[in-house]
Amino acid sequence: MIYYIIIGILFAVILFLWLKYQGVKKRLDEKSNELQSLLNTSEKQVQFQQDFISILSQELRTPLYGIMGLTNLLAEEHPELKDDKKIKSLKFSGNYLLTLINNILQVSFLDNEEVTVQNTIFNLKDVTQNLVQSFSYATENSDNILHFDFDAEISQTVKGDPAILSQILMNLVSNALRFTKNGNVYFSVSLIKKKGDVSTISFKITHDGYEVSKEDQKSIYQEFINVENEKKWYLGTGINSRIVNRLAEAVNAEIIIQNNSHVGSEYVFVIDFKTQQVKEEQAHQNSVFEVNSGTKFKALIVDDNKLNLLVADKMLSKEQFDCTTIDNGFDAIKLAKENVYDVILMDINMPKLNGIGTTKRIREFDLKTPIIALTAVDVTQLNRQIIQAGLNDYILKPYNKNHLLEMIHKHIENSVLS
Repeated sequence: MIYYIIIGILFAVILFLWLKYQGVKKRLDEKSNELQSLLNTSEKQVQFQQDFISILSQELRTPLYGIMGLTNLLAEEHPELKDDKKIKSLKFSGNYLLTLINNILQVSFLDNEEVTVQNTIFNLKDVTQNLVQSFSYATENSDNILHFDFDAEISQTVKGDPAILSQILMNLVSNALRFTKNGNVYFSVSLIKKKGDVSTISFKITHDGYEVSKEDQKSIYQEFINVENEKKWYLGTGINSRIVNRLAEAVNAEIIIQNNSHVGSEYVFVIDFKTQQVKEEQAHQNSVFEVNSGTKFKALIVDDNKLNLLVADKMLSKEQFDCTTIDNGFDAIKLAKENVYDVILMDINMPKLNGIGTTKRIREFDLKTPIIALTAVDVTQLNRQIIQAGLNDYILKPYNKNHLLEMIHKHIENSVLS
């Protein structure tokens, strides 16, 4: 009898525990489904935010390309305007806005995408001088003085990514100006050491303004800096250590920040550049001209924006190119069938038939002509499509004229020699 009672009690306990388990399991399943639903919603919101920022960036880059391009053309065609304050204002505003757009994109895609690094030949002194000049208008309208020094021992022609370099330096210089009033900002480029064809170079920005707090250093665009009233006279986007450190990491460089409440702050950006003799660079640029016996190159420029066509046409026409411009993909295909071009510059985002689709159709009958994408779209989303479509290369708008010419020359030369 006792045996049956014990069995009954055990059965009741097991049944009670099983029912409890089922209840807990049901609640956990419900919570799991809720969390999964929230996760899916969150992922969709993040993706929507990234898509929105990417589209917004593209919409901003397109007119900015026209503004910056026309400003540079005006300065080239009218040397008397070189020191004109209005031209300086336009250049500063364009460079400032471009850096701001790049920073917003970096914040958006920093955790999800690898930073795309270009490796091109460029003049280091020109890049740094242009950056200083872009701030000259701003300093003229303030009581700050921006000093610049470039070490004569540095080989000016280097290989690297001038866009990332400019983005980092513009953040650092603008931050120094931001925390300085009636003071000085010193920007110096110095050679630390040279081993073979690799030079270790430091870019040092020192200012005698306020110390930059750790909170300010860690700020990101979603968390705007709360600076007390006496610090409201700043210029520039401010330092964003999350961005600049990520960019520095992408190019195997380092940023060191030192604060001194009595003196100000110092930022040092240290990077290795592979240097190249100027003669070698000129030989590379000129070799393609020698192959073509000094004749003009034929270029087809495809872009649905009339202002962009005008800027690209004027830019290349000054550099031994005979340009044909067209504003849609269908007519571009027809022109490519009926004519032989040395290079085709292809806008990616066009109505009816975009640059990817246009390139695919051209590649059905022409596998040789270099096609370079000129795009305002964030290329990290397009790499696979660009390769599959048969595009040879891409450059992001607004682009540097010398960078574009170098890219064109490289691909024309490869096409001729292949």
